[in-house]
Amino acid sequence: MLVDLLTPEEKEIDAKTRHLRFNIEFLSSRLVAATDWLIQEPETRSLKIGYFGSSTGAAAALISSAKVGDAVVRAIVSRSGRPDLVEPTMLQNVAASVLLIIGGRDSQVIGINGRALKQLVHAKAREVVIIPGATHLFEEPGKMEEVAKLAVNWFECYLVQNGRKFVNPYHKKKTTIFSSILKKGMSLQIKFKDRIAAGEILALLLDKYMEEDDERTTTVIGIPRGGVIVADIVATKIDAEFDIVIPRKLRAPDSAENSIGAIMQDGSLYLDSSTVQSLGVSDEYIQTEKREQEKKIEKMTELYDRPRLREYKIKGRTVFLVDDGAATGATIIAAARWIRKQEPRRLIIAVPVAPSQVVMMLRNEADAVEAIRSPSASEFASVEQFYQDFGFVPDERVSAILERRYRLS
Repeated sequence: MLVDLLTPEEKEIDAKTRHLRFNIEFLSSRLVAATDWLIQEPETRSLKIGYFGSSTGAAAALISSAKVGDAVVRAIVSRSGRPDLVEPTMLQNVAASVLLIIGGRDSQVIGINGRALKQLVHAKAREVVIIPGATHLFEEPGKMEEVAKLAVNWFECYLVQNGRKFVNPYHKKKTTIFSSILKKGMSLQIKFKDRIAAGEILALLLDKYMEEDDERTTTVIGIPRGGVIVADIVATKIDAEFDIVIPRKLRAPDSAENSIGAIMQDGSLYLDSSTVQSLGVSDEYIQTEKREQEKKIEKMTELYDRPRLREYKIKGRTVFLVDDGAATGATIIAAARWIRKQEPRRLIIAVPVAPSQVVMMLRNEADAVEAIRSPSASEFASVEQFYQDFGFVPDERVSAILERRYRLS
């Protein structure tokens, strides 16, 4: 059964705004409705059900499976899936057998699915298959046929349950694949144990900015979620005031992982004009994305109870703006420009890791930029590669840090 999760009218809207395709809860509700229909129709109600989804459709399949249970949906195949769009708690509720298929040349999605595999802790079976030489859409000759064979084998094993065990035909080649990644300059070299360890090292790096009685005129500001953990450690180590700001990335139309800019909590925008121009992003899309991120900022502000930190202690002070890393620098730039408006004595941007070209870009936004690691573009694939533990930070952990800070203030 081929399910189109958007109506023709919705497709027209999405062609302009590109937001419905990323509304995973909405897509999931459509898939759940289709599943309910299947289990009630006389011709299909006695059949076993599996899901095959691609990209955001795969994310919708994972959420739908968690909602309806493995008694209804027994197996899932994801092709170039976006499980990063699924809340970790929802991934943990998936009990069906899950196969994640990725192209070997789709490095960004490899990392995303690798993290998801670890979070599918209750899946009856789980496997990642990386098809060598394939890109995101598997357009290379014969690659989509390989996807089809893998999907059939998975469904035979875990949906039809033919008694055989699924065999990953590329398992032996995994070492070769990762060796080639390393040869391309993505060697991990120094890795931070976790965000706490990164914060401790960063605090040592920032100590040179501290002057006599500076703790009374210094503020450390963290960016949620992961940046708050790093900033909390830095503020504790240098004995400074602590606060947060809440910028949000403006997602690129065809990839939620990439950004076209960022928005701050006061609605001010930073746009990467070169990216906007090269992607041909419309003003309509930017305004739609802006409104969506403003809603998320409002929700996070309420969740973290930011008003309890009272007025920002920025004017005339030394301010350290801290995050757990910078890939594009968009959210940091938006936050830095907002902080500049509050007239600090000086602003220092501090991150454990950022590509060298991003560090150069950030120097235009602050009095100084400090990064423990600043690899070249060829060495940098993601912030996560520089951490041993870069797990998802739940809102509850951020709230706990802020609650402790409220009590100290």
